[in-house]
Amino acid sequence: MKVKNSNSRRNLYLVVIGCGKVGANVASIASSQGHNVVVVDKNEKSFENLSVDFTGFTISGDATEKDVLLEAKVDKADYVFVLTEDDNTNFLISMACRYYFAAQNVIARVYEPDNIKLFEEYNVKVVSPTVLAINELSNIVAGDIK
Repeated sequence: MKVKNSNSRRNLYLVVIGCGKVGANVASIASSQGHNVVVVDKNEKSFENLSVDFTGFTISGDATEKDVLLEAKVDKADYVFVLTEDDNTNFLISMACRYYFAAQNVIARVYEPDNIKLFEEYNVKVVSPTVLAINELSNIVAGDIK
């Protein structure tokens, strides 16, 4: 997580939904940089993925439920990262965060490239591991062909 001006650095409030490898690493890095982080996951065992230095909070619960998002205070978050392993779940959670809780910066992981436009139509920023891999591998092939 980069902050634009180091002289005016402020602590961010981040909610990370999904504590797999990506979610745990994002949360751990943000925590180590002094940001306030809340991680939500249905599986309490997934919190073992967080670094031993993680200083944030964890909520064991289903982020498709309003009360869980309320407890995580997504309405106050500078960023909400929706990083479950399912596009449909990520879309549902993203919509709740954006439109029920008025979260301004929602970023979702999207596996199926055909789903990206739908997320973007609803003002959800997207990170797609599939597209990133395709682009990177295409660049490698293109570099070899020259």
